[in-house]
Amino acid sequence: MRMCRELTLKEKIGQLLMVGFEGLIPDKNINDLLHNHDIGGVVLFSRNLDNPRQALELTQELQRMASATTGIPLWIGTDQEGGMVVRVRQGISQLPAAMALGAARDPVLLYEAAKGMAEELKLLGINMNFAPVVDINVNPRNPIIDVRSFGDDAMLVAELGIAAMHGFQDGGIASVIKHFPGHGDTETDSHAELPVVRHSLERLRSVELVPFRQAARVGAEAVMTAHVGIPLISGGVPVPATLSREILTGLLREELDFDGLIVTDCMEMDAATQGIGVGEAVVRAVLAGADLLLVSHTYESQLEAVAALEHAVTDGRLSEERIDASVERILRLKTRYNVEMREGNWEEARTLLENPQTLRMIELLREKSITVVNRETDFCRLSADVSTLVLWPRITAACKSEDEPAYEGTLGSYLSPFVSAEVMEIVYESSPMPEEISALAAEAGAYEQIVVGIFNTASNPGQPALLRRLLAGGGKVIPVSLRNPVDLAPFPEIGGFLACYEPHPHTLQALSRALMGMTEPAGTLPVTLPDYSSEGRKPDECRSATGVESPT
Repeated sequence: MRMCRELTLKEKIGQLLMVGFEGLIPDKNINDLLHNHDIGGVVLFSRNLDNPRQALELTQELQRMASATTGIPLWIGTDQEGGMVVRVRQGISQLPAAMALGAARDPVLLYEAAKGMAEELKLLGINMNFAPVVDINVNPRNPIIDVRSFGDDAMLVAELGIAAMHGFQDGGIASVIKHFPGHGDTETDSHAELPVVRHSLERLRSVELVPFRQAARVGAEAVMTAHVGIPLISGGVPVPATLSREILTGLLREELDFDGLIVTDCMEMDAATQGIGVGEAVVRAVLAGADLLLVSHTYESQLEAVAALEHAVTDGRLSEERIDASVERILRLKTRYNVEMREGNWEEARTLLENPQTLRMIELLREKSITVVNRETDFCRLSADVSTLVLWPRITAACKSEDEPAYEGTLGSYLSPFVSAEVMEIVYESSPMPEEISALAAEAGAYEQIVVGIFNTASNPGQPALLRRLLAGGGKVIPVSLRNPVDLAPFPEIGGFLACYEPHPHTLQALSRALMGMTEPAGTLPVTLPDYSSEGRKPDECRSATGVESPT
């Protein structure tokens, strides 16, 4: 590995940037960025990844391109969180959604599963994972964190986040915990606008910062910033945390004593640019204390970032010493993880992917995550000899961080072998219109028990309307939460429901066994359901993780 003092200014600036591109093979844009601008890292999305063999060939080609210019190996990172946020979507072990892991509450098993998954990513040439999410989901209306969070308890999130982080690290890849200083209590998506967190520093220290502080104490090596504004820290103005020296240097570096890599969320997100443009935003991020800048999508924005950093040094706004401090951290971590440009062997890698031991640990986590919310004893069990209707929503990506599901399995196909009577499954639209609701309700009248899947009601108001219509029919209706169980909080009249937090086929198999009484659901709700039970009472939808109201 070359030393920082051996690099030109151009090469140093390149090391600060991590860029994305379009397609399954390197295009002319990424060729230019690596060959002519000395870029030090590449971020991969599902648009770049088709299957494990293609992923390995791609990462090797990217490393060869870097070797031909700077001779410094690339960071090659991705978001392999688990659940609906996975970029390598077939052929390797995948963790469940974080909220499912919060329900399973087994940090030892999580550590081993994360370690096994990291070993498989490393085989494909991916050396950095932007995970785990350690945001605390204290706001049920949060559109972007949601089931990506382990739950609403700060200590639980810290324990599980550290277990996953250590698993990734011990599996041989860099783990980037996110999103500092906390994105859990927001109601807007930072891809589109700046979320504002109106909490005091005291509240942040007791809730949002807990996982980051504990992780920093036990070996966190990289932290991703959040594009959220916290006016009470930044002089009354909601400056994005990524651009705030008070937050990145004052809070993270000095108060939390973190000397690892500060990685930004994508600098093309509207919450970061706020009308100032990508170039100005990346300069402000470095001045605030960031080390590694993600510009994930647009070639023109990537060139703008390079030019802006060069100009900032030339005109004296950004010192070369400041650049050196970040490059030193970047190269130190690359050395620690032995990031190198080696030729991988597909036939050898193929035999080590989807390791049976790792898959078994993940299967156990899925089984332990299935959660029952029973208001009547044994309500959430099906009878094997009774006609059964399964209503299954069409699953789509719920936010910009997610991709469309890569699997097509539905609950009915997994229930059918266990039910001797008729099983009918109907896939309904994500947000059914009144005509479809009426037709489904009419069909339901012919069945003695009904299972209805519910997924992301905030964006699909037809789903609650369908459930109310089914409940009015008088038959046995068992709702199943396929995402965040808060979706079913407005229905205190139901006898109970099951939560599985994701529609992954292996999770649905575990769910089927629980519905049939073959296994006892062992999960514990990792979020507090808003209370809709008192007539006329508004639910407390912004409970803090410590059980006290926010002062603002």
